[in-house]
Amino acid sequence: MEKNKKAGINTKLLVLIIILLIVLGAAIYALSFYGDISDPESLFDEPVITPAPVTESTPAPTAEPTPTPDPDKVLSAQSDEEFMSKRTNILVLGIDESAEREDWGSFRTDTILLVSVDFSDNDVCMVSIPRDSYVKLYTANGNLVNEANPYNKINSAFSEGGGAQKKGFEYTMTTIEQLMGINVDYYCAFNMNVVKEVVDAMGGVDYDVDVEVTMNGRTLSPGFQHLDGQGVLDYCRQRKGSSDIARIDRQQRMLTAILEQLKSTNQIVNLPSIYTAVQDNIMTNLSFKQISSLSLVALRMDMEQLSRYTVEGKAMDIAGRSCWCIKAAELEKLVKDIWGKNITVDPEIDYDYMAAQLELTRQAIAPELNRGIQAYNTAYTLLNSYKNEIDSESYKNLKAYAKALEDAIDSLSKEELDMYTPPVEQLCYSICNQYGIQLY
Repeated sequence: MEKNKKAGINTKLLVLIIILLIVLGAAIYALSFYGDISDPESLFDEPVITPAPVTESTPAPTAEPTPTPDPDKVLSAQSDEEFMSKRTNILVLGIDESAEREDWGSFRTDTILLVSVDFSDNDVCMVSIPRDSYVKLYTANGNLVNEANPYNKINSAFSEGGGAQKKGFEYTMTTIEQLMGINVDYYCAFNMNVVKEVVDAMGGVDYDVDVEVTMNGRTLSPGFQHLDGQGVLDYCRQRKGSSDIARIDRQQRMLTAILEQLKSTNQIVNLPSIYTAVQDNIMTNLSFKQISSLSLVALRMDMEQLSRYTVEGKAMDIAGRSCWCIKAAELEKLVKDIWGKNITVDPEIDYDYMAAQLELTRQAIAPELNRGIQAYNTAYTLLNSYKNEIDSESYKNLKAYAKALEDAIDSLSKEELDMYTPPVEQLCYSICNQYGIQLY
């Protein structure tokens, strides 16, 4: 388990402040605050006295300075007291939808962040849940999505629930509740274009790009430069050549730079226009008063009151896919540290249990697995070393069967190994005999 408390800008704070607070809370508050400043008389209960018209014989009165509204008072007046009476858990989701895609539909959640706010002392804890976490998925009613095979990556819960149009948020929230033993009542979701539009609205961001990024024909070279929204989005989405953990780190650092620039250049006054740019890409079940309450916490809290946590685990290949298998004991300790609750994480999703089950499966199908691997290696040699000597039809057939066999090996499926190993062996043997290739 990782815990990092420090002064200054917290990396995980960005997701909450930029996406939840700035875009939703502070932006909406800014609209109200901007209106208050434009019409300060509306802040007071006393009736407005209209001054007498100025004539030639009546000297113009000296204008009194307009009182500046107190942000704390304005926010307090529009906050939800009941909402602030207890600890609140909010799920912040980044959806893998972008300009190249059509709608929210059945997309998955690339960013999963659980934000817990303690209104009694303004403490905020943020728990990052890796998108590839291998867990049991649950419906909105708390039932397993698939009784026969309940396991999947946690970012699939959103699509299993039918996305934003149906019950994607509820499926994701219930899955996390079942995983961590806590209540999750609120969500705030955004698609990838939010980052792009925020950056464009603020006029771009200066950033020291650390890796070369190539995406959809666009290229970013390393070095300090001024990035527009598209450049920032490409940098944050780049995954090729690095791990998902590395991409998460880039996203956090970029969001940190965005917030730092907003604060250092006093662009908070531009929040109304920023909110206008991104409001169509935000979905939440938080009310205006609840958002104001969260803004009030951010206004009052010290940076030291922010804590960052990550659900611990270890990468493992399961059924041919790279998954993040959770360490149950570490997650139990995490929940105890943050929420003070004693829970028992489902032992069947624990990393050690998963590793043991995979090993048992390998041992049970060892003969079939070894035979399949040998056949695949022979096919791989023919396809790569003798491509120019084999006729196109034989090459095409061998490539197709070899790919199916590779999937069977990755998934440790005895049925698929029995199905695809023989034809690969026969094709390899036939090709070698036909072209005089000595591989046997």
